[in-house]
Amino acid sequence: MGRPGPVRPTCNGRLAVSAASRTDIDIDSARCRPGLWLLAALAVSGCAKPEQTAPSVSEPPALHVVHPQLRKIGRVVGQPSFVQSYERTSIYPKVNAFIEKWNVDIGDKVQKGDVLADLFVPELRELLGTKKATVQFDSDRVRFAQEQVEVAAAEVEAARARLEEARAILGKYEAEVVRWDVQVKRIEREVERQVIAPQILLESQNEWKADIAARDAAKAAIVRAEAELLAAKAKLERAKIDVDVARSELAVADSEARRLEAWVGYLKLFAPYDGIVVARNANTWDFVLPASGDPSAMVRAPYLSPSGQAAPVYVIDRTDIVRIFVDIPERDADNVHIGSPARVKIWAYRDEWISATVTRLSWALNTQSRTMRAEIDLPNFGSKILPGMYAYGKVVVERPNVWALPKSALTYTGGKSFIWQYEDGHAVRTEIQTGLTDGQWVEVTNRHVKATSPEEEGWVPIDSSEQVLMGSKVSTLTEGSPVRLVDSPAPVEGGAAETASDMTGAELRR
Repeated sequence: MGRPGPVRPTCNGRLAVSAASRTDIDIDSARCRPGLWLLAALAVSGCAKPEQTAPSVSEPPALHVVHPQLRKIGRVVGQPSFVQSYERTSIYPKVNAFIEKWNVDIGDKVQKGDVLADLFVPELRELLGTKKATVQFDSDRVRFAQEQVEVAAAEVEAARARLEEARAILGKYEAEVVRWDVQVKRIEREVERQVIAPQILLESQNEWKADIAARDAAKAAIVRAEAELLAAKAKLERAKIDVDVARSELAVADSEARRLEAWVGYLKLFAPYDGIVVARNANTWDFVLPASGDPSAMVRAPYLSPSGQAAPVYVIDRTDIVRIFVDIPERDADNVHIGSPARVKIWAYRDEWISATVTRLSWALNTQSRTMRAEIDLPNFGSKILPGMYAYGKVVVERPNVWALPKSALTYTGGKSFIWQYEDGHAVRTEIQTGLTDGQWVEVTNRHVKATSPEEEGWVPIDSSEQVLMGSKVSTLTEGSPVRLVDSPAPVEGGAAETASDMTGAELRR
């Protein structure tokens, strides 16, 4: 028979026996020694607390009630991106030409209007000289025609004066004819009365006939003067037409000269803006073509066209401003606007986030990726940010004044969203439609309403009248199960005081 272990008093005055010693006490010994059995029972009880009664499983779960709140829901859309120069221009020749001289190489900084290379087309310059001489000749013709107009105008004035003179002479002789006609008739009467000698009558008749002849001559002179005036006027009109023709020919020659001058201007390749030369395929006396640039460029030359058959003579990048692209998913496209907050990190430039805003949007979605292009412009002081660098961009997507519920108030089944509504002490499962989420709050738009007939069922907008159940026992609810409400405020993950802007700002800083 085993021996009892040491007995010691406990905190409440009871005796305790060590576990090792209790194993030595067998049933027979306990039967033989009732006191030892009692001692063992007291030792086993020790300082144990009284057992608590388990709650009844039939008691309704205690839950909180929340209502949809008007909030600003925001979240961050981020993705890898790359740096692109604000502008990139590939310089091709306009004419078939030889490269007479190239002035800049890759890495050189250029300013707008700097000559990158000079091209050589001698026949083009000669043709321009010919056209300039033609312009000078036509200009002299215009001046000569204008002088002819002045001469013709003077001749018109002279013819008009001669006509006036002829008309005045005609008037004089008509008066003489009338006077001598009266005189002859008077003398004839006197001769009949033998008062005047017939010789005087004969002389008067001769004077009368002479005046008639002079009058007729004056009429002929008027006709001739009128004809001369018409001829002078016609000559004046022709001179004016000659001026117009000469001016037209001058305009044509001048236009042709300016066209050739523009072509000659293409014999110099200029920098389109302040920037940096990032590629050069120019070599002295290379023969370059408009369609393919430098056809002698190697197949591995930088910035070849996609066809591989065109190599630009120069490629210039404008780097005072750079662009970073972020493709916004379709569901967030309507919530991104010009001026939306954004941040950019370019590890090769500076391992820190750079605050920025969305500068422009493509407005239309890419039909293949179902995304909308957003561009962020960054000033590039000192041209330290290089095009092609790897970057990461973040854009804040925000929807202000939308009805929202805590994320823990929603359940999801079969791709659908549900809430438990509190109605007359019971839980009612209701399907809802959701929008944007920031990880803690979810935008809720509509709820499904059941009716007695399928025709009456439909969706109604959510407002603040819905009583939504929340709590740890929500997952145990079944349709129509009774619930017990708790008066304390419903816990919201992350704290109710934290706003969407706070959360998106924290996300942007990460």
